[in-house]
Amino acid sequence: MAKAKSASAFRNPGAQPASSEPSEASLSAALTAAEQDLLGRALRFLVNVQAAPFLARARREGYAANEHREGWRLFKLASGEQRPLEHLFAEAPSSGGVEGAERMQLLREIDAFENTWFPRTRAIIRRVVPRERRDGFEAAFFKHLEPHPLGSSASMSVGTYLRRLEGLARNSDGDAKKVHKTLAARGLSEAKVQQVRDLLAKLDAGAHAQPPRVPVAELARARREQREALEGLRDWFNDWATTLRQVFPVKAQIQLGVTAVKCSAAASGEVIDEDASLDDESAEGEVTGAGPPLG
Repeated sequence: MAKAKSASAFRNPGAQPASSEPSEASLSAALTAAEQDLLGRALRFLVNVQAAPFLARARREGYAANEHREGWRLFKLASGEQRPLEHLFAEAPSSGGVEGAERMQLLREIDAFENTWFPRTRAIIRRVVPRERRDGFEAAFFKHLEPHPLGSSASMSVGTYLRRLEGLARNSDGDAKKVHKTLAARGLSEAKVQQVRDLLAKLDAGAHAQPPRVPVAELARARREQREALEGLRDWFNDWATTLRQVFPVKAQIQLGVTAVKCSAAASGEVIDEDASLDDESAEGEVTGAGPPLG
């Protein structure tokens, strides 16, 4: 069974505490869940209010052409529709060609190679190279090649290791060739080495890929304008939602997006939540569709 809550204490959709000023962090390009919900409900209203039955009644309450244009203007600015794509590239956290989980997987594979073959190579050198020169051979091969934690330092040390491995193969010294031959017999084949080279190449390509350069002042101004438009859209939507909920039945309110429908955790029916704030995390459930489809 459905029930309607009182709208006497309607709160601003997605409203923030009045005392908080926009901080540098609040100018982030990412929209919060409450702001995305505000944009969704505002768009639903702007589209559906154009239907003849809704528009005729809304006009009697003062919803004129200039108000409709203002709603669209605020919506476009708030949603970032007028921001160049270069801004989003500049703001997105990026490590270049490879990002996030893919980059971490590459680093793990390189780290695993280092942890496997550095100690094996050291042990093979100490066994294959004659006792009287193995200390010097080992020190020369592993100069500045101590194991590193997971990260870019490990990839640099592995790159150096591969170059020294190539040096063993080209070296005319019999002990160097013997070490290289033993490593290959143990599994460090040319195919394996090429695989690691490919991993390093992917990381290197990513490290040199840079997002488009956008002046800091331009980026900050665009963020601030979008933030101001979001606040303006919230006030505009709240104004008309408050006005039109008083003249439209619940089903029409849902179609217009001025009333949210939430699933009640305590009952099997729906709760028509007329005064739920769009950023109210204590709401009873997720917003769900209700009534006829949009459009």
